[in-house]
Amino acid sequence: MRIEVFSDMVCPWCYIGKRRLSIALDQVGVKPELVWRAFQLDPSYPSDVTWTLSEAHANRYGIHGEEDKRRQKLVTDLAAQVGIGYRLDRAIMANTADAHRLVKHGHAHGKGTETAEALMRAFAVEGRNIGDGGTLNEIAAEQGLPPLEPGAYTDEVNADLALASRYGVVGVPTLIIDEKYMLVSPEIQDLSRFLQQHAG
Repeated sequence: MRIEVFSDMVCPWCYIGKRRLSIALDQVGVKPELVWRAFQLDPSYPSDVTWTLSEAHANRYGIHGEEDKRRQKLVTDLAAQVGIGYRLDRAIMANTADAHRLVKHGHAHGKGTETAEALMRAFAVEGRNIGDGGTLNEIAAEQGLPPLEPGAYTDEVNADLALASRYGVVGVPTLIIDEKYMLVSPEIQDLSRFLQQHAG
């Protein structure tokens, strides 16, 4: 089984989806090939600002006050159900183009999944700026990776973005299983059953 995971590290739903997928795979006892695919929710997000998630919601997306709090509480509560302690109050929004390059860097060294999770955790739990080159190299070092070279893996990231368009991916997290089935999480209610039915 091959599972392509389209995600964006500044999407709080993606970390939840990643954890739900891990739980389902453990329950079913399946060890698929996992391929982390790049998808940017906001590819034009400015790289020259350092806004908290709430500031970005207000300044860029028009989500204010109680509605912002409601959304953050909803996703924080769901994260807690799968054992993740979100701290979105200190999350720093970022353009994720370089973070996606780091995931490809991790994959090239056999650590794609670990690198993707480290970036999600850095954003949603640790309050680190994953759009900052210095932060990305810190995360690379923590994963035992050499520094990310400027411009490295740009072609691979762009290929993922084109692939997302061909598949019809419009939001994340989205799973593509064996190039046949598209599952959009977190709406999946019984992922383990689906995996069991289609394993092998």
